Amino acid sequence: MMMTTGGAIGAPPVTATGDQEPGPAMVILNRGAGSERLEHELTGRGWRVQVADVPAGDPAGCAGRVSDVLAAPGSPDQAVLLGYGDVGRAALEIAGRHPERVAAVVAVDSARGTGQGEVRVADLYGPALTLSADVPSTLTERIVSFLGELTRPSGGRRDRPELSPSRLPALTPALLNDPVLIGRLRETGPVHRINVAGVAPSWILTGHRATTALADPGPAAGVAITAGFRLQSPAIPHEGERDLVTIDGREHARLRRMIGRYLTPRRVRALGPRIQREADALLAVPRRHEAIDLVAAFALPLPVIVLCELLGVPRRDRGYIHEWLVDRMRAHPGDAHHDVDDYLRALIRTRKGHASDDLFGWVLAGEADRPAEDDLVAAARLLMTAGHRAPATLLANGTAALLRHRDQWTRLTQDPELIVPAVEELLRYVTPFPVGLPRYAATSIEIDGTLVPEGELVAASLVAANRDPRVFDEPDVLDIGRPANPHLAFGQGRHHCLGAALARAQARIAIGTLARRFPDMDLARDARPPRQRQGRVRYLLELPVILDPRPGPRPEA
Repeated sequence: MMMTTGGAIGAPPVTATGDQEPGPAMVILNRGAGSERLEHELTGRGWRVQVADVPAGDPAGCAGRVSDVLAAPGSPDQAVLLGYGDVGRAALEIAGRHPERVAAVVAVDSARGTGQGEVRVADLYGPALTLSADVPSTLTERIVSFLGELTRPSGGRRDRPELSPSRLPALTPALLNDPVLIGRLRETGPVHRINVAGVAPSWILTGHRATTALADPGPAAGVAITAGFRLQSPAIPHEGERDLVTIDGREHARLRRMIGRYLTPRRVRALGPRIQREADALLAVPRRHEAIDLVAAFALPLPVIVLCELLGVPRRDRGYIHEWLVDRMRAHPGDAHHDVDDYLRALIRTRKGHASDDLFGWVLAGEADRPAEDDLVAAARLLMTAGHRAPATLLANGTAALLRHRDQWTRLTQDPELIVPAVEELLRYVTPFPVGLPRYAATSIEIDGTLVPEGELVAASLVAANRDPRVFDEPDVLDIGRPANPHLAFGQGRHHCLGAALARAQARIAIGTLARRFPDMDLARDARPPRQRQGRVRYLLELPVILDPRPGPRPEA
């Protein structure tokens, strides 16, 4: 069997010959127990099997090596990935980034006796099978059975199967984030039925008018759901108390009212000087003539700092909150983080009987019936998790969009008053969250002439709504002076973003400060193309820029 080094794909052991259509593809990323038997079995069933050499033992580098495999010449356009140990976990991660290339993943945990259990992955779209290598004799049978569910006969021939197309036609991150692809779906109609095994019966809306229909009280989130519209198992408790997304409608409305009345534009404006101070401090970098990563230096930390200011987190604890939101939540988003709950409870208790100019202080002083600690903890957790990623995505992706459309960046630097419509246009153009919160239809409802049965999930593509040509002139053009901009980036109805005013304020201050202080800022020319997380929320992992490409001293604004 030919193997290659450096992560490149070796020659496939069996290839199609004559006029036969090639079968579905599997890439075995590293060999392990049972892999040779599986390879023999699959080639006999019409599969193309290729083998790569991705060594385990380097968790940090595995994902990059798996990406190299997919990028190598001769790699299949779409394949099932099989990996053992760290390589299997890396394959699961890559599947979340590139669902258009990865049809499914088989991850075999080859570490015996470690007690690690099942591999956990966030935001994975598409089928995945995780197995233990403790019983290698059953691996082939289980994997072949799993793969049999993914294939169909090719042209009526059962000896030459192919992967079933478009298993998640409207739920893959690639489709939901891509304005061109989601636009093609929108052209076929505003309401689409998604019928996928293992996924709750779902509908996706792809028009502006259909999306605004979700503002009606009819659809309501009734039970807990997870990413990808998968029903959450009743065996998985909601750690960290209830949150504002998955509780029933009446409780949701009560907690939103309690928090929403204190996140007013007036109170947010009062935070403006503090946000400006922190933005200036982050941009006081000595390397303004050299390339810096604007994501790590500015777009990620600023929203965390703003949330700390809002909740009254002491400056000494900002690093703890940053580590939770930026590192732990990204690595283990499904885990319960009890220490954070305990920290928030302690913070709330310090506010009781002591006035403070922060959200906890406002709520405790303003509510006649003192709210329960659990309610405040649930609200704070939601504000922190939802109020960090979207603003960071808007700052990074929005700044990148402006720098790629140099004429728009120049307009903004020459006319600072454009910052208000510019932020609205970036919200429309970037759309930090591509899909609105899925809702259960409490009763059968009609949306744009289509009947959605009771009990089924409905979600809106905000990307499609924000690029709807029936509402926006030249919707694919970035125009920071767009006069009318009824975008739906913050959702609508009772799930309209609670922190919309705060998100707008920090974006105006952050991007406005960049434009004012560094009008010549540009993308770093020698940097590699910016990398994006290719999951449900697509955000830049890095943005190399040079704040001031002109040499020599320049006075600070």
